[in-house]
Amino acid sequence: MKVALLEASHWHVPLYLDALEANGIEVVAVSDAEQVKGEAIAARFGSTLYSSSNELLDREKVDFAFVFGRHSEMPTLAEAVIARKIPFALEKPCGVSMSQVSRLRKLTEEANLYCAIPFIFRMSDLLSALKGVEGRVPSDFNYMSFRFIVGPPSRYQAAGAGWALDPAFSGGGSTINVATHFIDFFRLLTGKEIARVSATMNSRTHRGAVEDYSLLTMQTEDGVIGLVETGYSFPSTPDEQREFSFTLSSDRMYAKSGPDRIEIRDRNSLAAGTRSLRLQLETDVYYPLFVKRVLAECRTGAKPIASLRDAEAMMQVMDAAYASARQGGALLTLGPIPV
Repeated sequence: MKVALLEASHWHVPLYLDALEANGIEVVAVSDAEQVKGEAIAARFGSTLYSSSNELLDREKVDFAFVFGRHSEMPTLAEAVIARKIPFALEKPCGVSMSQVSRLRKLTEEANLYCAIPFIFRMSDLLSALKGVEGRVPSDFNYMSFRFIVGPPSRYQAAGAGWALDPAFSGGGSTINVATHFIDFFRLLTGKEIARVSATMNSRTHRGAVEDYSLLTMQTEDGVIGLVETGYSFPSTPDEQREFSFTLSSDRMYAKSGPDRIEIRDRNSLAAGTRSLRLQLETDVYYPLFVKRVLAECRTGAKPIASLRDAEAMMQVMDAAYASARQGGALLTLGPIPV
């Protein structure tokens, strides 16, 4: 399978590379308009390096493309891939507005083209554990909260992706960059669409142009509440990069995170005490699994683990979150997404 990497200086790209060294995969071309990491990645795979994604797509015949790039440029990159009918995976958030993602979703459906989005919690130990406890997912959760606080904005500059700190290119800060996963995970766990959204944000920790702390609330029509807290404020070191914690409550159980584990209390068996299951909560490990999964899905004609329709629903919430924050945390009501 001949694979291309479009805009390889994105900070997630290194998480994909080991999996792309598997038998049967040939990384034939790499593009890198940022000119930061592309040369080294192309050398690693013996690939042709291009400074332009369009030039790559014009000159190379590939079976699959992994598309990265600046958030603001993702729609243009994706449209170029769709126009050439190349199956692809598109890094989230896929754009900086719902309207952009809606357009990509429609174009992909019209072309009957495979496209997957790396909402990696869909392949996580956490999801497996919750399926085991609840017996099924979606399930009848009452509320859930997630806290995912990553390292400072300087890490993006160090990675050659300083654009992430400019809202013109990134669309925002920790909300559009990190909360994406948990908006999608809330939809997956509840099996329900989000009806109401509110958010508050600030940039008091680093005082930059994008928010470095965000508190987002979601509600379903029947009142299930999801809380997502994100930020760029964790004082990272190589041995401890972020804080990730969570709480989930259903009629059946109450679950909360511990160090590399989930702790569960069964409401119908309190005498049994708290049950503890070890989990892999280091999320970076799921990206190689995503690579293997999507290439297998593409080969077999299976549906993607997460689609542009899922990204579109996530971005509807994202648009509302930023609108709410601009309005001082106002509760906003979402309408149905057009087919």
